[in-house]
Amino acid sequence: MKKFIILLFLGGVIVLFSYLTGNYFGLESRKVWLISNVLHFLGGIYAFFFIGSIFNVTKKYHNTSATPVMKAVIFIFGALFLGVLWEWYELFFIYWDKVFILNKQSALVYVDTMGDLALDLAGAFLAGFYYLYKESWKK
Repeated sequence: MKKFIILLFLGGVIVLFSYLTGNYFGLESRKVWLISNVLHFLGGIYAFFFIGSIFNVTKKYHNTSATPVMKAVIFIFGALFLGVLWEWYELFFIYWDKVFILNKQSALVYVDTMGDLALDLAGAFLAGFYYLYKESWKK
């Protein structure tokens, strides 16, 4: 449970950093785009381990068990789901004026969203490979 609380706090720090960076540099700057890509990749890693901590917390209350490979698959898809939730947040609360009004920027918002989800997934895959490597040494 302690790990879950620490990861929840870390997630809040990541979101706050993302928000402050966007406000400081402006949402349309190249620096924010690069920082956003790094944060999405790291967010995929974070989300993988956050979903893993949720899995471990529920293991106390429910009889859940899975092989390490199956856990990695569950955690990767869980990380992707969290990425989708974040992108919905971005679409509806940040880019709402560009999504619902058709113009050139509308298409770029969707391209950015797909790139962000790909980076989330890449980070989750890297975390999954690390997790499986770590689990293979336990045996």
